[in-house]
Parts: sequence; C-alpha cells; structure tokens
Amino acid sequence: MEKLKVWSKKLNDKIEQKKEDIYKRDYAFFKIDRLERINERIDVFSDNCKTCENFKPELEHIVDKLPEYINGSPRMRAEYEKRSDKVVKHLKKEHGLVSEQYYSSLYSFIGIISGTALFAAISVLIQPGFLKWGALAGFTVGLIAGKIFGHKKDKEKKINDLIL
Repeated sequence: MEKLKVWSKKLNDKIEQKKEDIYKRDYAFFKIDRLERINERIDVFSDNCKTCENFKPELEHIVDKLPEYINGSPRMRAEYEKRSDKVVKHLKKEHGLVSEQYYSSLYSFIGIISGTALFAAISVLIQPGFLKWGALAGFTVGLIAGKIFGHKKDKEKKINDLIL
C-alpha cells in the first residue's frame, strides 16, 4: 500500500491557497508545480533518508513565504531558487530522480554528435565528395536512435516513479 502523504498534501494545499497571490506567468516561470512534486517526493523518501527529513522544515518555510519569494525583490527570488535547487540536487543525486524527457534529450544530443561524426568519417573514407550527405545521414540516424533509446530509459524511470 502506498504511503498516505499527509505532510505533502497539507503543504500542497497551502500552495493552492497562495496561488491567488502569485501572478500566473510567475507560477509557470518559477515552476511552482515542480515544488508540489518535490513535496511529494520528500514525503515519500523521508522515512528512509535523514536528509529528506531535514528538508521538510525548509520546504515548509518556502511554502509559507512563497508569495514573498516570487513577488518580492530579485534577491528574494534568487533565494527561492537557491533553496529549492538544493532540495532538487539532493533528490537527483541521492534518489536518482530525473526531469521529464531527460534521457530523451541527453541521448538525442549524444546520438546527433556521434552519428554525425561517425557517418561523416565513413563517407570521407568511401567517397570524400559525400561528406555533406554522410554527415546529414549521421545526424538523422543519431537523432532517431537517441530518441528511441532515451524514450525507453525515460519510460523505465516513469514506471519506477522517479520522474521529478
């Protein structure tokens, strides 16, 4: 049976109440929805992780002062970013959480670079005049292969509920 997540529900309800005090464009820009997911993850992992347990008061403080952080001075906004990023770094490093489409993007980039280099090198060896077409083919094949393998890895993380 899944954990009840009472603490995170309480915090997310507070965020819901404070939404009225935050501009809609700022809500998306500062990824307040990500803060809600962070609360849920910290609640789940806090049983086994002392650091996550220590982050609970930090997150409560962030939620209590959320409109002040978002609508306040640039220094307050920077402090909000710093505090929330500290929690996100811990979740990514210690618990293996990743952003949505993380592996699709990463593997696509690696596929583009390696596919272009490999196909360009092969085309130069076979026929130097086909360098442009070889590089283009490598770009395409690398992108497609990267997307496929990245999507598989993202799907695996989603099944294990490790998407932030």
